[in-house]
Amino acid sequence: MAMESKINSIRHKKTWDLVELSKNQLALPCKWVYRLKGTVSDPTTPKYKARLVVTGFRQQYGVDFDDIFSLVVKMTTLRFLIAVVTAEDLELT
Repeated sequence: MAMESKINSIRHKKTWDLVELSKNQLALPCKWVYRLKGTVSDPTTPKYKARLVVTGFRQQYGVDFDDIFSLVVKMTTLRFLIAVVTAEDLELT
């Protein structure tokens, strides 16, 4: 269930492009990693979150991937925004 949900999400968001491998390339080995989600109303059926990860750290930039994106928020920026909202008495929606 968790794997199907993740695969459907990847397909819907068009996160990956499925490409053909050339004769001298091998597919990177992968594995599914599961994490137990928070408390569930029915404790007899736990819910899991799934991630597909590449094993072995063999990815090469320009060969296996082209872009890297990692959203990072600095605490000073967050404090500044909170201070502005507080000082201006703005309402967050």
